[in-house]
Amino acid sequence: MRILLFSLSVLILLLSSSAAFSQATGVSTPEMTMVNFNDGEPRVMADGRIVHRVSAATTGLVYVEWPEGSSTTPHNHANELVLAVVSGSLRAISGDKEFIMEAGDVVIIPAWVEHSYTALEDTLTYEASGPG
Repeated sequence: MRILLFSLSVLILLLSSSAAFSQATGVSTPEMTMVNFNDGEPRVMADGRIVHRVSAATTGLVYVEWPEGSSTTPHNHANELVLAVVSGSLRAISGDKEFIMEAGDVVIIPAWVEHSYTALEDTLTYEASGPG
């Protein structure tokens, strides 16, 4: 019982000290925010893709509209990437692997792994990635 009371006392002290420190130093407490993909200006790529990006401190979420026939050149990123197809179909290529992706399919691409995509029809995707 004493250990429990001591632990609770230490926890309360730490929490109150943290709040006091934040107020004294002007350090803000992280909090949830909400944004809309339509708040930012989309990027229109040379091949016709329309890219909407929302960036947080360490991750980003990208919504891409792929017109049929649009494609990326082989490329890589410093951060891993997770891409999910919402509608349509997309060919994903990496090394000797090739996937035909449809709605609900997800690929995971580790950092620095070269990959490319081609839209086989009008396609919508979401990508989760590192900052940027």
